Amino acid sequence: MSMPQVMHPWSQPSAPMLQALPFTTDRDQAPVALALFNAGFIAAAIAAAECCGDPDLMAQADGWRETQATDAALAGIITSAGAPLIPSVSLRGDGTPRFVLRIPDAVVAADAMASEHGAHGADAELRLFLDEALRDGDRFVDATPGVGFAALSAASGSASVAVIALCDDAAQRAALETSAQWSNVAANLVCRTQTTINELSLTPAMPGGSTIVHAGSAASVAPMLSAVLPALERREIGAVAWRCGTANETGRDAESMQVAAAVLGVFGFQHFALAHGADGTELVPAEAMASNEMIFSLSIAFQERFTS
Repeated sequence: MSMPQVMHPWSQPSAPMLQALPFTTDRDQAPVALALFNAGFIAAAIAAAECCGDPDLMAQADGWRETQATDAALAGIITSAGAPLIPSVSLRGDGTPRFVLRIPDAVVAADAMASEHGAHGADAELRLFLDEALRDGDRFVDATPGVGFAALSAASGSASVAVIALCDDAAQRAALETSAQWSNVAANLVCRTQTTINELSLTPAMPGGSTIVHAGSAASVAPMLSAVLPALERREIGAVAWRCGTANETGRDAESMQVAAAVLGVFGFQHFALAHGADGTELVPAEAMASNEMIFSLSIAFQERFTS
């Protein structure tokens, strides 16, 4: 099942970003400023250094000014926010990041920056799948949103989609809601704290749509399916994405993977992974891609999106 190849596998043009109200934050953002500079966002790195207030970092930033800056728009966003934000690799039509993330912890933010702008991208497999699979009227439920890469990607895509992120605590929810505000997708993304998935409506946002669920780890799949049994029986869930880890991970749980695949199979789901071939990105049977981190279990009806 073929999907078109794009410059970044998870890129998708969208509308221009709007400015939101500034918010207060701590100034310990030197790691983020350095990560921005290393990723090539020179003007943004300078803006972050100035917000940081560290004299040594500001002195270093003076040397950065001699480097040609190509990210003035992002620098403007950071200056308005009063704190650095992590830009997505995915770009809008005007060249600005498709979404940004506000991550209060500077170390976590620097790691997220390095991952997103590294060789593989943050949650790239899931985001690539969502960009190609989501249609107007769909619903995406992220049971393990982390800092929000997949949820923000779904909310900022070209399709009109309702996104729900189930956050672990109030701090995670506040950070993701701030990121949604700065990315101009707050209307599309609803964050819930300590909510179990059986408390949600999994009915697609509009008639003709479908619901995609990111369940998290393989061990979470069976309990989640038990909680959403009525939605499965109504065939409202078209796809379940779950993480099995990579082949070289010592903690990969083969038993949980087998249980997840078997339980989903009972409900008629077939399992796929992403592969990059000469003709672009394709969905192939999961057993053929033992090194992939994400498994996409699709209903027969949902598979028609890629074969019709």
